[in-house]
Amino acid sequence: MKIIPTILCGGSGTRLWPVSWSRAPKQLQFITNDKSLLANTVLRMRSHEMCLDPVLICGRSYVDEIEAQMAVEGANISAVITEPKGRDTAAAAAMAAHWGAKIQAEYPDEDIIVMLLPADHHIGNVDVFHNAISAAAEAATKDHISTIGITPNTPATAYGYINRSAEPLEGLESFGVQKFVEKPDIAKAREYLASGEYLWNAGMFAFRPEVFLNELTTLAPEIAAKSEAAFDDATPTVQKNGVTRIDLRQESFMNIPALSIDYAVMENTKIASVHPADFGWSDVGSWSTVYDVSEKDADGNAIAGDVITVDSKNSLIRSHNKLIAAVDVEDLIIVDTMNSILICPMSSSQKVKDVHKKLLDRGQSLPPPAISTLETQKNLVTEKIRNWLFDKALPFWTDVGFDKEFGGVFEEVDFAGRPLKDMPKRTRVLARQTYVFAHSYVMGYKEGLDAMRVPLDFLLKYGQVAPGQFAKTLNRDGSIKDNRADAYDHAFILFALAWAYKVTGDEKLLKVAEQTMEFVMSAMRHPVIGFREVLPESNVMRRANPHMHLFESAIIWMTLHQHPRMAELADELFRIFESKFCLNGLVREYFEDDLSKLRSPPSPRQTCLEPGHLYEWTYLLKQFEVLTGRGHESASIMEAFADAYGHSQKTGLILDLVYPNGRPFEQQSSRLWPQTEYIRLKLYNGTDANRSLAMAMVDRLMTYFFEFEDQLQGYWRDTLDGDGENLINRAPASSFYHILGSIERIISPRSM
Repeated sequence: MKIIPTILCGGSGTRLWPVSWSRAPKQLQFITNDKSLLANTVLRMRSHEMCLDPVLICGRSYVDEIEAQMAVEGANISAVITEPKGRDTAAAAAMAAHWGAKIQAEYPDEDIIVMLLPADHHIGNVDVFHNAISAAAEAATKDHISTIGITPNTPATAYGYINRSAEPLEGLESFGVQKFVEKPDIAKAREYLASGEYLWNAGMFAFRPEVFLNELTTLAPEIAAKSEAAFDDATPTVQKNGVTRIDLRQESFMNIPALSIDYAVMENTKIASVHPADFGWSDVGSWSTVYDVSEKDADGNAIAGDVITVDSKNSLIRSHNKLIAAVDVEDLIIVDTMNSILICPMSSSQKVKDVHKKLLDRGQSLPPPAISTLETQKNLVTEKIRNWLFDKALPFWTDVGFDKEFGGVFEEVDFAGRPLKDMPKRTRVLARQTYVFAHSYVMGYKEGLDAMRVPLDFLLKYGQVAPGQFAKTLNRDGSIKDNRADAYDHAFILFALAWAYKVTGDEKLLKVAEQTMEFVMSAMRHPVIGFREVLPESNVMRRANPHMHLFESAIIWMTLHQHPRMAELADELFRIFESKFCLNGLVREYFEDDLSKLRSPPSPRQTCLEPGHLYEWTYLLKQFEVLTGRGHESASIMEAFADAYGHSQKTGLILDLVYPNGRPFEQQSSRLWPQTEYIRLKLYNGTDANRSLAMAMVDRLMTYFFEFEDQLQGYWRDTLDGDGENLINRAPASSFYHILGSIERIISPRSM
């Protein structure tokens, strides 16, 4: 006999808010120990001697997270069946049976048993649980649809019940089923408990595939027929990790009537059996049940994280990244996450779901980070973003992103992953992509070295109009479209050449870089202070932003090559920051010609601060301090201001604009790049709390910007509105520079 553990990963578990939300379901959270409920379930099943590698059935939006968790735990899985939307457990059971029938054909001499069970339950005694699995599977070999019933120890009203027969079935440890009953009132529950003939329905089922499918055809023919059609219409692919992913198509899957396996089959079948067991089971359906299954101190407190108790008893207290001190409290639930705190009496734990409902009514859908050990959280997010970078993003932009007809790289792609070929090519984007591929090579992407040459060779061949001077924009074929010299562009050309020289050691690149340094520091120098925006000059407000990126390029030349001239440039720009750009501890964006404060801003937007730039300046200032020992107190002020006022209350994303008094700009939006600057700074800060904040934002970045139709793609959204909805239907290549720079600290080099 071979058992296929088939684990249902749906549901949200909103009674466990604020750890579990609709967009961060409880099965993926770390509730009972330092592994997610799903990981515990998978590992528990894999340790059973008759179990094959598990099959997971999940919503499409969770599949990458699930596979990343399994990789971190070293838990092999054989397949993942992804549902575009939930259709309840009858449809899921049918998919499990069809997959089981496929496996049965591969093991013609074995009894193949599908064991269907939820992902989010707690099991106290694994040995007894394994015995129950074996007994239920044995009943299934006798053509029963078998279930495991939990011996009740209290008159619970939160569970359905199974009325078993008085005597076991012949030759089996399982009993016949008299009937399934709904969740009872308290009087009925007491009656069931006293009779000794009723068991809790734990939602675990064992069956031979053909037996279940035949019974489904008899009892629910429409579900049977449409489930078969949906399974046949699915798209199976084998991932690089060897896992088969079966993506059910929305058009056919949504035709299946939504019904539970209990209603569709179990309440009407004549071949049901139940095995009674008591293995310390809990459905982890509320914080009070989490308390019940948690280890407790001498005062009956279940504590996780940094918690101090004084004369406090019988409470559940969980801290995410701050100290919680509880004094003279009793029978309380206190749960802290990065952005939310729950406080309620233990007796009111079932009402927690109402908080989640009220938040959804307010349009708040911010997914929190899991309460877990920092190392586990880091591993999960790292695995997910690492796979995305090396397996999706870099291959996409080194293929679709290359202009194979004229050379160079495309500026943008649409959301079908097609390049927008009619757009001109900016030298800043050619430079940024040069950096991306050079840095990716250092990180272990062996194709990065050759890929770097594609934008770099095009830039040097067509973009350089004089030694060290580059045009602003090129036509697709390399002819010049805009021959102005832009300080922002030259900053990125210097940045790219620093990385290209690092990975090649090519002295010709060093020569071009030093010519570019000379051009910037001589020809582009402003007669009063700082550097010109463009040459020839135009009547525009001066900005801090080009100077910031020159500062960035100077720092990278100091870091990679200890270049003395760029050290001088960095020192000059640091002094300009001190004297001009930073006003009352915060960087302004626009200035008069002499870099003094704007006397009369032309629009409210020009008075705003950009939280992303506050984070970016702070990061660069901290790098400069490490290199030179010269810091600036405004770095902490800028970071604190952006932390306090720069985040959307709805989405948790970094806002593009806020007023100096902290009020958000009227038309709220969040571009991709400020999120990456937040991540980069928090990772650079290095504390556990900051690393945890960064990991949560990486996860949010993937959810909001990288997912399309619940699948992570190799491209991204660029700008979202205040509700997290997309505003621009194309993906700019220029964002890759921000993304790679932000995640480099959590991705160890891949061997080449």
